[in-house]
Amino acid sequence: MIDSTSSMLAANYAGWVRPIQVFIIAFVFLFFLRVIRAILVEAKPPIREKKQPRVQAATTSKRQWLYLTVKAPEDAAGERFPLNGPLTIGRSAECDVNLTYDQFASVRHAQITINGDAITVEDLGSRNGVWVDDERIEQPTRVKRGDRIQVGETIFEVTR
Repeated sequence: MIDSTSSMLAANYAGWVRPIQVFIIAFVFLFFLRVIRAILVEAKPPIREKKQPRVQAATTSKRQWLYLTVKAPEDAAGERFPLNGPLTIGRSAECDVNLTYDQFASVRHAQITINGDAITVEDLGSRNGVWVDDERIEQPTRVKRGDRIQVGETIFEVTR
């Protein structure tokens, strides 16, 4: 009687343990697939939309022909933003100059303002600072054609 009960329990045990084992193996397999997918998605570079800044009406001054042109990094080089009005620079989608690709740029890193013919760049409290012609600025600083402005790892030049 004991042998028949133990063999019946063993058969019953195998009947419900085997599906649980298959379920656990399938769950672990799906978990690893999900982890691999997440790694691949994170490793893919983000798709950047070239957002044009909000443009104010052009004024009749020599400044109307100036642009903020990206010089580095190489994959963004050549992008131009007209200096027709105030521009915010940062990683936020709400910024006029969006630097989602630059991990060293703050969400709202810098602002360029126009006052008459004067163009001024200002650090908005960023961690890595704003550099004009290789000097870190601590207060709003005037820039002119040919000046280089560095925000994070992105380098701009004021061009025509």
